[in-house]
Amino acid sequence: MTVLTIAWRYLQGRRVASALTVLSIALGVSLVIATTLLTGGIRAGFIEGTTDYGLVVGAKGSPTQLVLNVVFRMDTPTPNISMDTYRDLKDDPLVEVAVPVAMGDAFQGFRYVATTNTYFAAFPWRRRTFTIALGRLFREDSPAQPAYEAVLGAEAARRTGLQIGDRFYEGEEMAAYPLTVVGVLSPTASADDRAIFFSLPSFWEMNEVSRGMDVKPLTAVLVRSKRISDLPALHRRLNVSAETQAVFPSAVLLSVFNVLGIVEEGLAVVLAIVAIVVLLYLFVSMYSATFERRREIATMRALGARRATILSIVLLESAALAVVGGVAGIVAGHGAAYVGASLLAARGGPQTHPLPSAPCSR
Repeated sequence: MTVLTIAWRYLQGRRVASALTVLSIALGVSLVIATTLLTGGIRAGFIEGTTDYGLVVGAKGSPTQLVLNVVFRMDTPTPNISMDTYRDLKDDPLVEVAVPVAMGDAFQGFRYVATTNTYFAAFPWRRRTFTIALGRLFREDSPAQPAYEAVLGAEAARRTGLQIGDRFYEGEEMAAYPLTVVGVLSPTASADDRAIFFSLPSFWEMNEVSRGMDVKPLTAVLVRSKRISDLPALHRRLNVSAETQAVFPSAVLLSVFNVLGIVEEGLAVVLAIVAIVVLLYLFVSMYSATFERRREIATMRALGARRATILSIVLLESAALAVVGGVAGIVAGHGAAYVGASLLAARGGPQTHPLPSAPCSR
């Protein structure tokens, strides 16, 4: 009888204890794997989802709130700015592109985003390219005749079940202003997948406050300067104004990463403790099993078995339990990370990438 056969029979003889040991190892490994993948995925999701524009211009307030709301759709909107701010930026000689954005309520949890077709334009400097999977973009209508046409992000279309031609609205008070689906975007792996886009005139007419305003409101303006060297001047000039602030999205992203770094350090300590506890549990389990078999070990020694043979049997049992529990933990950890990322996205969190994949071009 080989050493491997003896170790296998010992494991079969204590099925319950072996199964519990494997389960404990699997839970510890899955916790480490899932936490590591999710924290890394959240960081990657923020990087991937950031805007290509150099400045986000909005009303005075929290810069973090402005960027999280306009870029990542994660926070409540800041106060409005006037349409005149957008017109001034559009005509500014330092500005290459200015895109107006008005953030509205939501339909089934998916945020309304009013903008122009420039938002989807394929500029050469853009990392993210928008393509229409079904239908077309909404029309650039006039304030006098809003068309109420909507283009859905890929995730919004999938979860709501809306199709081309469907009409929808949220709440009975909006029944007089239903939107009609005219297009669905291809997936972009960003917060835009969870947005519902339509024109600014449609937004203004749907909004009871802006409907009667002479100067129409916006939430923010996305600005791309002609030269990178022009950004400090634009930033300084817009922040001097009493009504507007200009925010570098990269600076806000850095502050978010600083917070994530603190959280990751705390999680690293917790995960290290979990790993130590799992290893101690495996050691105690194997020690108890060896102690329970002391008579069998004594018999084997009396029959001529060497100490190295006894030790190899114990090590084989430990290795078998560790390998089975580790593999199960890796699989369960990846599954838990995927489920956690889906739940986070469904609750309006950042678009995370918990599973490693090869980079793809869009």
